[in-house]
Amino acid sequence: MRFPLSRLSPGGPVVLWGGELPSGGLKYLTFSRYLETVPEGACGLVELSGSSSSLALDALGRERGLPVLALTDPAGAEYLRGHGFGGEVRTVRRLSEAWEVALGYERQGWCWPRQLSNGALIGCVEGWASELRECVREAFPSVRLVVSGFGTGASVVGLHRAFTPQGYEVVGLQPAKGHIVQGWRSWADQNLGAADLFYPHRDDVMLELAQPRITDGLAALLSYARAEARPEEVLVVAHNARPPFG
Repeated sequence: MRFPLSRLSPGGPVVLWGGELPSGGLKYLTFSRYLETVPEGACGLVELSGSSSSLALDALGRERGLPVLALTDPAGAEYLRGHGFGGEVRTVRRLSEAWEVALGYERQGWCWPRQLSNGALIGCVEGWASELRECVREAFPSVRLVVSGFGTGASVVGLHRAFTPQGYEVVGLQPAKGHIVQGWRSWADQNLGAADLFYPHRDDVMLELAQPRITDGLAALLSYARAEARPEEVLVVAHNARPPFG
């Protein structure tokens, strides 16, 4: 496939614009691959998400004629409604509550990708990330570092698997302490322990902190890239950003 890649300025980082995809985010590529492995006959799609994962499942649900349910907090519900989510949004207070609700729907025949704990999603990312690597090697051969926001961990680990064997470095960026970036999480504060998708990879994949007071994912990624000695060698994986030009 053709990936939406460009530089914002000469000598600046290369950006993968996930917002140009059908759901407005790279999760569309991950979940479309995942749903190919799910037996037919699902009653609907349900996930614990208030951002790009729910938007991706919403787009895929429309393509497949399936209802979609997003379980999230009030901030996530507001984000989804503001970004055109067409499915049902249910507000929950705690992760444990959301987990029980999703489990109930799964028992009724709904597909729950379990994005926080399902290691199969890493392979789905690795599939499209390997294609991305070849596109980057051809169009932007100077790139040596890949930086992505850290959410569930599937994207960062999948990118790590696809890029690092070819000599690239991959970094996952977390919110600065005490700050929130929509769709990102802090591993130290928000994880499921040994059941977490990222847990087996926590010692292999590099995680760093974004600059304080930056709450926009693209801005945080660009700030990190521009602080590098050679920003032109950085690929920023912007999950749901669109280019500010044509």
